[in-house]
Amino acid sequence: MRRFAHALLLALCVPAFGEQKTPPPPSPPRPIPWPAVTEKKLDNGLTVVMAPLASVPKITTELTFLAGRGTEYRTHPGVAQLAGRVLTEGTNGRTSRQLKEELRAIGGSMSVSVDDDATTITASALSEFSPQLFDLLGDVARHPAYAKSEVALARSNFASEIEEERSTPDFVAEEQLDKAIFGRHPYAFVVPEPTEIEKVTPEQLKAFAGARYVPNNAHLIIVGDFDPAAVYDQAQKAFGSWERRPLAAEATSLPTRRDKRQIYFVDRPSSVQSTIAIGALAMPRQSPDYMSLRTAHMIYGGAFYSRLTLNIREAKGYTYSPYSQVNLRRRSGSFSANAAVRNEVTGPTILEMLYELDRMRVAPVTKEELDAAKTYSIGGLSLELESQAGMASRINSIYTYDLARDFLQMFQTRLDALTPDDIQKAAAKYFDTYRGAIVVVGDYGQVKDQIAPFGDVVVVKH
Repeated sequence: MRRFAHALLLALCVPAFGEQKTPPPPSPPRPIPWPAVTEKKLDNGLTVVMAPLASVPKITTELTFLAGRGTEYRTHPGVAQLAGRVLTEGTNGRTSRQLKEELRAIGGSMSVSVDDDATTITASALSEFSPQLFDLLGDVARHPAYAKSEVALARSNFASEIEEERSTPDFVAEEQLDKAIFGRHPYAFVVPEPTEIEKVTPEQLKAFAGARYVPNNAHLIIVGDFDPAAVYDQAQKAFGSWERRPLAAEATSLPTRRDKRQIYFVDRPSSVQSTIAIGALAMPRQSPDYMSLRTAHMIYGGAFYSRLTLNIREAKGYTYSPYSQVNLRRRSGSFSANAAVRNEVTGPTILEMLYELDRMRVAPVTKEELDAAKTYSIGGLSLELESQAGMASRINSIYTYDLARDFLQMFQTRLDALTPDDIQKAAAKYFDTYRGAIVVVGDYGQVKDQIAPFGDVVVVKH
């Protein structure tokens, strides 16, 4: 009887499953909620941006200085990264331990990140303790101690991290690709040599902070459950007496596009796989091509349903997780595609990666591909903006990259307006397979014959 009932259930279900061969179209994305953003500027030049978002009784802040990891890299390699690392490890009036204890008492946290363009202090706490949070944030930004013991520990940790990172082929490939794309521009600098880190002194860090961590080179983003008038008064109290200083201009020319495709091979004998990175120069973050290039990248290799994944993962089984990325900065940017594969399919993988790039360049994407990329993008942004941290980060990007103030509000409208022709034009312009760089990390002796057809090879020591 049980077998009969089970068979009957299957028979009844078959038509229903058959009817679901074509999935229903996705629901239209929900409108992105947007808080009332207020922007003010203190007399010392510090831009203060407030966005009330009472999702939880917290406040999240991001204080950003326009001083990235490549700042002063020619004279003091690593000084920007070390200055950021030690920033929260004590001030002239508080030890590192005291800072952490005071943050813990207000349900808070504080961290520092240093990227290509900026150094950002991210701090948060329960809303009721916002005055204390601004007091701590102001002290860290204005009075970093750079104690010898903390600097020595940071140098040691940083050097160890670099040695560990450079033991991984993914990091080596990304670092070499940045050098190949950006040449002598600061964006080519990723990390210093461990021996150079040991040369950085507390005095150099203090000089760097004194010149770069200044109010007229910064913006403060505040998101959370607060009253804007009260929070602005608190920010004024914490930062208002901070003196502005002349900014040291860095004379750097823009990176230029190479004349021909070049292969850079980082030889790692006995490696059983090749790590491949293909990239080219793109454009600054504020370029009007941003939305179309971002969407082209999504269709090519930026999502699990992408062409690159369907080709070299699903159809050919060359690799598990190929991907592409668009990394756009204040003054320039890059596009890249990455994959790690078995030695024996190194050449075929490069061929397919280039083929898919060229296919994007010469033929329009389908409506289904474009619609899927749009849905994916707007869905991801909506989820990100639901949190205070996500909202603060997105608003921060507007000021860091000097974008239109309505960029996020208009994101969905501009995304919806994209056509297959827009995507093809962006791909034709930036997916440059003829003047890009190809980096391979692996066993040169095992794969050199496979890569020779794709261009001149330079073997790089690492």
